[in-house]
Amino acid sequence: MAPLSRVGLFRFCLSEIPMPVLDIVTMRGTMPRVEPHLLSDEVAVIARDCHFDHGVISPLEDDASAGVELPIVPTTLFHYGQHWFAWNKVVEAIRSPIAQDSYGRVYYTDGEYPKVTHAQIATGGSNKPTAWYRLGIPAPGVPVGIGTITPPVGGVDDDLTDDETRFYVDTFVTAMGEEGPPGPVSGKVNIGIPGSSVTLMLSPPTTQNSNITKRRIYRSVSGGGLADYLLVAELPIAQASFVDIREDGELGAVLETYDYTMPPDGMRGLCQMANGMCAGFAGNSLYLCEPYLPYAWPEKYRLTTEHDIVAIAAIDTTLVIGTKGYPYLAQGVSPASVTTQKLSQLPQSCVSGRSMVAMDGVVLYASPDGLVGIGANGGQVVTEQVITSKQWRAMKPETMRAWHHEGKYVGMTDTHAFIFDPKSGDLRELTNRWDAAVSDMESDSLYIAKGRSLQIWRGGSASNGQFIWRSKLFMVPEGTSFNCCRVLAQDVGLVGIKLFVDGEQVMELSPGNLVPGAFRLPPVRGRFWQIEVFGTSVVSRITLASSMAEMVN
Repeated sequence: MAPLSRVGLFRFCLSEIPMPVLDIVTMRGTMPRVEPHLLSDEVAVIARDCHFDHGVISPLEDDASAGVELPIVPTTLFHYGQHWFAWNKVVEAIRSPIAQDSYGRVYYTDGEYPKVTHAQIATGGSNKPTAWYRLGIPAPGVPVGIGTITPPVGGVDDDLTDDETRFYVDTFVTAMGEEGPPGPVSGKVNIGIPGSSVTLMLSPPTTQNSNITKRRIYRSVSGGGLADYLLVAELPIAQASFVDIREDGELGAVLETYDYTMPPDGMRGLCQMANGMCAGFAGNSLYLCEPYLPYAWPEKYRLTTEHDIVAIAAIDTTLVIGTKGYPYLAQGVSPASVTTQKLSQLPQSCVSGRSMVAMDGVVLYASPDGLVGIGANGGQVVTEQVITSKQWRAMKPETMRAWHHEGKYVGMTDTHAFIFDPKSGDLRELTNRWDAAVSDMESDSLYIAKGRSLQIWRGGSASNGQFIWRSKLFMVPEGTSFNCCRVLAQDVGLVGIKLFVDGEQVMELSPGNLVPGAFRLPPVRGRFWQIEVFGTSVVSRITLASSMAEMVN
């Protein structure tokens, strides 16, 4: 038998080597940080307007109309029962921390001064909330005036041991029973004869934008181990005088609002924590309210950070604080026990307050280097392995606003829109854009405003928008040829493909031209292969093979 030539031997060896088969059976989004040829087989180079909730490529559903036409093009939305609050500025709003609040109060900050509205005044007009009040109750600026002291008829000052010295203070009370701090202490009142009446002179509030309707008068009482102010009377705010004829035993409750300070005018970021606590910030100061009393913000609870605060968000009894420098954690079960911890190992500032979102026990926000995720035990840049700092900054994260939906982070900047999945750690592009949005837990929906039209994001049953999914760059032996392809889809007639070899597009079939089963590819060879599918149907598998016989089942 004649020996094989070298060329013949080479051809014989090639015939024994199985040609590669590219079989993509699961799909994911993109990881721009990694070079296309180094990606895992399921990771894409382009993943636009699609999701992977079932491990395959699914087009995003159409938005559904919510049947609401808003009176303005909003910047902020808030769902209030059957109504929608819409503002043309950035607003942070929370519901009352009181369970089954009979007033249906909503508290919010908007950069002017903290406000409160409720069911009786919020929904009467077309542009809701229709009316509001300044949050908090001021202290009276003028002390209670002391008028005449009138002894009882027939009273005689014949016992120095029963002389009494007393002082008076008053507080303002809103129509909802919210009581503010006391004003200045009155002049000293000397009662020489027990049972004497004291005429008190009362001044009206200097400002009236807190819905003050009443005042409470307290007087000092000492003896029996007690030294405090007790309630004398509750009066209409318009009443200008009062005659105190009550005995000590007839007095009411102890004054408890000594340090009930109003929240500062510039407070922002109002949010609700566990145990009825609410938080807000101004400058580098963090403010906490009395539990279940969002109108009372004692100065003793104020905490500070090194840098100015940009945004805050709560997860249970932990508050994540994003600043212009290091992030902080504030933790505690009551305002008096809250302490702050500077996360010095995470030098990631918050570049956009509207990017901060709390979801699944973690708070995410945009930093200069990517999305930062912080939990009760610390944090990290969660997109560090997904996207580079340079790529991230090109997306203009300082303009980012974000929402959570179905465990995903939905972000939008002036130039980009995307979905980040913390579980799979990948990104998906969005072409859909809107003016404002709010995540509604009751309906588990993301409501979006496009102009004045309110819609439910992905609330439709079908998709008319076209997704695009382009695979990684598959590197195969030089000169490889894939001669056939198969795309498994729910409706292959709604799917198109593009084929790229060594950076050049060599084939395109638009939707309607793709056939069920395997089909032939152009006779080309190359080292780098890439396939793109697009359309409006679910795609569950993509296979490339060198022959029909090698097509996997």
